[in-house]
Amino acid sequence: MVSVLETEGQIPMYVLDALLLLAMMFFLFLPITDCRTARMKLCMVCAICAIFAVTVTRAYGPDIQLASAAHDR
Repeated sequence: MVSVLETEGQIPMYVLDALLLLAMMFFLFLPITDCRTARMKLCMVCAICAIFAVTVTRAYGPDIQLASAAHDR
């Protein structure tokens, strides 16, 4: 079965989530050399975590049809 996202020409959400995790891991393992690097690292990890939280919690399921609406057809 082809998902709704793949038919619209968008990438599947698990690919986006994997890319966000890779970016987060990059910034987590980035060495801290000075105060500016630490601040940049913290800001980037927080921003990526916020985006990741939105993509994980958003529901991308199929449209729900009520049984009464299907029965009336």
